[in-house]
Amino acid sequence: MRISSRCEYGVRAMVFLASRHDEQPVPLSAIAASEGIPTAFLERILAVLRNGGLVLTARGVAGGYRLARAAADISVADVVEALEGPLSLVGCLPNDAGCDRADGCASRQVWRRLDDAISGALGAITLEDLRIETGGKVR
Repeated sequence: MRISSRCEYGVRAMVFLASRHDEQPVPLSAIAASEGIPTAFLERILAVLRNGGLVLTARGVAGGYRLARAAADISVADVVEALEGPLSLVGCLPNDAGCDRADGCASRQVWRRLDDAISGALGAITLEDLRIETGGKVR
């Protein structure tokens, strides 16, 4: 199991925005430069996060990106789910109807427990928690 670059960069960008939540919108170029994320890739990531209701955009000279809600109200799970879809390691868990073996599958319980643990861990960490961990300073 591996976290995608899209998720890693998405979380980093969101923590960056959390550290500047009380300021003006942050230009894409500033986020990309600070976090070392290719601008075109970051633009696509932020578009998905915008569509997921996690970031807002402003156009114009003072334009850029900012969080749609307070950092304390956005979990890492919110970011990962917006970017990757439901947090599930195997295809049968989010949709029982998608598997003919769901009722009698012993290994399904292993994956369910692991999914629950991952979802719980990511859901318990907010952008505010990560902002505080970095002392409000991100690169």
